Amino acid sequence: MHRAHLALLAFASASLAACSSSSGGGTVSADDGGADTASETSPDTTPAWKGPDVEVACADTLAAIDQAPTTLPATKGAILKCAHDADLSAATMTAHLASYGYVGKALTSGAHVYRVQYRTERGDPAHSAGFSSAILFLPDTPRAAKLPVIVASHGSRGQAAACGIYRRPADQDTVYSDFERQALPLVGSGYAVLAPDLAGYAGYGATGNPVSGYAASDDVGRSTLDGARALKLLAPSLVSDKVVITGHSQGGHTALSALAMAETYAAELNIVAVATFSPLWIPQRSWGTILIAPGLYPLSGDTLTPNAVSVWYHYTHSELLDGPGHGGDVFAAGKRAAIKAWVDSQCWAGSSWTELAKLGSNAGDLFDPAFIAAIADKASGNGDCPTTDPGKTLCNTWMTRYLSDRPHLTGKAKTVPIRVFYGALDTTIPPDRVTCALDRLKSDGANYKVCVDGTTNHSTVVSVKASFAADWIASLTLGEPDPGSCGKDETAIVDSLGNLAVCNTLPPND
Repeated sequence: MHRAHLALLAFASASLAACSSSSGGGTVSADDGGADTASETSPDTTPAWKGPDVEVACADTLAAIDQAPTTLPATKGAILKCAHDADLSAATMTAHLASYGYVGKALTSGAHVYRVQYRTERGDPAHSAGFSSAILFLPDTPRAAKLPVIVASHGSRGQAAACGIYRRPADQDTVYSDFERQALPLVGSGYAVLAPDLAGYAGYGATGNPVSGYAASDDVGRSTLDGARALKLLAPSLVSDKVVITGHSQGGHTALSALAMAETYAAELNIVAVATFSPLWIPQRSWGTILIAPGLYPLSGDTLTPNAVSVWYHYTHSELLDGPGHGGDVFAAGKRAAIKAWVDSQCWAGSSWTELAKLGSNAGDLFDPAFIAAIADKASGNGDCPTTDPGKTLCNTWMTRYLSDRPHLTGKAKTVPIRVFYGALDTTIPPDRVTCALDRLKSDGANYKVCVDGTTNHSTVVSVKASFAADWIASLTLGEPDPGSCGKDETAIVDSLGNLAVCNTLPPND
């Protein structure tokens, strides 16, 4: 095993994260198929405030959006709660984007901002009824009389309640800026945009409301598609039947996961485009592969990032798929309580994850030795699953999960135009990893095109290419002219020696 190969796994979806305190609770009842009585404020109630574009009652408080509803209706995408947030002027959004190095057309619209909660379905074995919170941006100067539905998928933020996308610390941390880089140019270009937190953030820890599964395609895809349904209910006079999904980093994974399952989960949605920035469309077995040589992943410095993502991935999948209280099952017995506390409280913090760093010297100290023995060889492609139990079942279970979290694009999904925007200076998803994502799209026969900018990295590529993405969306949804060349193609993705980058197949790119 070459250290250089394993070192190249030291990446993660370093996208938006914002952390502050939050609270929520309550009990979620089973889906009884009844009427839409889920909101504590009925949609029939006269709203305390109603903007010029939203077409449902918005009488809830902002705090209520974080709280679990008492019941859930049958209709996917049904609006459970709605609250008006502070509106944004075009000048305010321009100032934010300028501080992030935005390069694009001048913004033409401000935003009416709402926070909403809507009904969705979870990616657990029962596909239980669930709910997601979201930020809704409606333009005060629409680009057209009828706008496409745009769902913007956020990157990694942490999985705790405090990590919802509307959370913003006083210092305006850089990962929150990634969300604004993606969303503000869209609404500032006159589009209606809904940005889901994903199910699991609102009502965090409530009965029947497991934590959001990190990169769990079946879980995040449902929240995303139901977000499109929700926006159509929120502003039916403003939006058309055309749906666009965008996503940055982990959000790119979310967007492509939603596209992959749309034909079976939301066949009525007319998805016409997907725009991804630095997508995490890499083999999810990567998070188990680091266990083949955990000493290369100390709980310090830059390698805290893959350790943190591996913890999020395994803990949240266990809670979602194995049931409440099972999140710690794959971790070392003496570390389970601390792991739970870390997941429940910690948002994206990079090298400052001090509480995680206290749990050992490297990745191997975090996980149950039996789990490492069962999964490491197979996840990395260095061997097979054990032939006897308990290792055999454990390995097969997790390999099934890893593989299902990068579903193939089939049927209609193969025909949907996809743009992949990538910064050649990206070290978060480096060239030999993004090429794995592109190879997968190519092998699926996807209708994709790559736009490479040689001067940008994982975050700044969004600032530089967001305006182009907005015009590209307009060409597909509003009859506007094609914006033309978006930059260099994938032949501009090169390694440190200037050679054409190739996919690093540790782990295998399946």
